[in-house]
Amino acid sequence: MLKNPRVWLDAATQIFFSLSLAFGGLIAFSSYNPKKNNCERDALVIGIINSITSLYASIPIFSILGFKATNNFFSCINSTVCFEQFYYFSNILDLTNAFDIGEKNITKENYGTWLQQLNRTDPERVSSLSLKACSLQSFLDQSASGTGLAFMVFTEAVLEMPGSQVWAVLFFIMLFSLGLSSMFGNMEGVLTPLLDLKILPPWVPKEICTAGICLISFLMALIFTLASGNYWLEIFNGYVGSIPLLIVAFFEIIAVVCFYGINRFSNDIEVMTGHRPSAFWRVCWMGISPVMLLVVLVAYVIIQAQKDHTYQAWNPQHELFTKPEEKPYSSWVFSICVLLSAVPVVSIPLVALYTLFRKHKP
Repeated sequence: MLKNPRVWLDAATQIFFSLSLAFGGLIAFSSYNPKKNNCERDALVIGIINSITSLYASIPIFSILGFKATNNFFSCINSTVCFEQFYYFSNILDLTNAFDIGEKNITKENYGTWLQQLNRTDPERVSSLSLKACSLQSFLDQSASGTGLAFMVFTEAVLEMPGSQVWAVLFFIMLFSLGLSSMFGNMEGVLTPLLDLKILPPWVPKEICTAGICLISFLMALIFTLASGNYWLEIFNGYVGSIPLLIVAFFEIIAVVCFYGINRFSNDIEVMTGHRPSAFWRVCWMGISPVMLLVVLVAYVIIQAQKDHTYQAWNPQHELFTKPEEKPYSSWVFSICVLLSAVPVVSIPLVALYTLFRKHKP
């Protein structure tokens, strides 16, 4: 598992999202700090709080995933289904009738033990019953993620709680608040450079600029409300919010260490904090961080180039429905994927060339 670059890319993407790295929001917010600000303390405190929050949040998340998987498992082995005038009885009832076992001897809790024992004593009769494949591990492996985790799994769990209406309202208010607060940083990451570089006319009020950016973002986001919106969301999440972030962060480090200079950067931090960065920080900036980013990036690109690019489609005619069907991207969609990955990155060489041209312009 740990040899798979995709695992490390997902881990890096999670850290980048939770800390808002390479989005521009942190740099934009830090531009408003006073000159004598202890940025080293801020970085450590934010990183520690973020990690503790992630660990704390994992407790209810995995508890709810386990709760849902257990409920699905019990429903699988103990449900009676009517389909086209035929009744398909539960696994427990089938075993009870086939082996003349006393009623209520097989329960949801000891079903697995009974099934293993009967499989050892009379496997032919067990196989002839056509029992549904009910495995707790398989239900755990099918756990939803992303939007499915927030809007499906948690919603089902909330319905099982006492006072479910109150918890449902609080849960979705929390989701709305999290999304809104996240957009503050993203908005500053776009707005602040436009104002600082004087790309926007100085006579236009900042409020109007903010409203314009929000309107453009709103119009672009309408694509996610279409019938195919979830597929577009997966494309943007997979090709905009992963590889470009690694590339941007890598070149940010290279720009500071190689072009601006690690000594000049250390002097700036000394002016702000009163002491120079320790050897640990310098080793991270000059070696560990860029090497790790580069290794994950190169390994992921090589693996992606060697495999077919597919997506999960919900096809009612699929023989394994309700499981998603793996389908290859069409050529025009794959072109959009490549474009989405390239656009956030291509600004790096373009701005560098533009700055170099202006610097040497007579």
